[in-house]
This record gives sequence, C-alpha cells and structure tokens, in this order.
Amino acid sequence: MKHTIEDRAIALAGVFQAAQMVDQIANSGNCNSFTLENSLQSLLNTAPDDTLAVFGNNLMNIRQGIQSLKEFMTPKSQGITPNALRYSISLLHIESRIRRDSELLNVISVRLEQLEKQLEHFDITHENVIRSIADIYKDTVSTLKFRIQVNGNPTYLQTPHNAEKIRAILLAGVRAAILWRQVGGRRWHLIFSRRQYLQAAERLLNTNP
Repeated sequence: MKHTIEDRAIALAGVFQAAQMVDQIANSGNCNSFTLENSLQSLLNTAPDDTLAVFGNNLMNIRQGIQSLKEFMTPKSQGITPNALRYSISLLHIESRIRRDSELLNVISVRLEQLEKQLEHFDITHENVIRSIADIYKDTVSTLKFRIQVNGNPTYLQTPHNAEKIRAILLAGVRAAILWRQVGGRRWHLIFSRRQYLQAAERLLNTNP
C-alpha cells in the first residue's frame, strides 16, 4: 500500500472516529449509525488494495474521524473531548502491544473470518454480530495487561448492548491503528508532524465525494 501523508491521515482518522464513537455511547448511549456501520465494516477488509479501501473507498465513511483528526491537530483546538483523545492514544498503544504478539493477531484474524458466516444472515450492526465482535475483543485485546478504561454515564455503560458496542468499536479502532502503522504511521508523528496531518486532513475534507 501507499505510504503518503493522506494514507496515514485516513488510517489515523479511523482511530479517532472509533474513539469518538466510544465517547458518545459512554455519555449518551448513542452514536451515528452510518459511522458505526462503516467503522465495523473496516474489520472485514484485511487485504485492501489501498488505505481508503478499508473504509469502503469513500471518504464520507471516515469523514467524522477526519474532522476529529483535524481538530486534534489544530493548535489550541477544543474540538475533541479529553476522553476521546485518551482512547485514541490508548488504541495506538494497544497496537504496539498486539504487533509483537503474532499468536494474538492470528486468533483475531481467524475469528474475523468466522464472522463472515454470521454476516450471511445478519447485517454488521445487528446485535448478534456486534456481540460476536465484542467477544473477539474481550477474548484477545482485553487479555493484555494494558486496558482501555472507558468513562461516562453509568446508566449507559452498564447497559449490556452498549458495553458490547463499545468493545466492537474498540476492535475497529485497533484495526485502524494497525493500518496506520502499516502505512508508515508512528506515535512521534502526533508531536512532530502535526502540521502535515492537519494539512492532509483539510485536503481530505475538501475533496468531493
């Protein structure tokens, strides 16, 4: 795959989009259904031709994440919540742990392949499918010593379906973090390459669908 700054911005936007949805569910019990569907769909494309193919070859599918990325990279911007930012950084940290564990990566890959059979009968946002994706996260990523602590309204967090949806979205966030690494993303970019990412995000937002 290509390793342009736009590719890295798209992949990193996938991380930010997942983090933002987790924060929204934790505090309101809901997130955008279109965004949720496209983030979860990204889990199924494990051999893409390019970066955007992971997100259905359409920038609209990742637009919320690109906007969040732009806000994060904008100096003194208050556009992204502290919790969403923390989840984003945590997802990048988890990626660095998973990358060194080939056995764990293989388990995730096999379980996602098994998910394809379930998708013959249900849409990817069906509660049964979301539960299956959440179980993959719980059986793999949640076994790491480092775990993401989600903060929010206990009323929403204690609802089983919301908890499952959050885990499923976090797995999509991990997938985006892995993609970011594959196209040349590095955590030091968040400090030293902010302007390049900001400009790339602005170009992507101004690109006609």
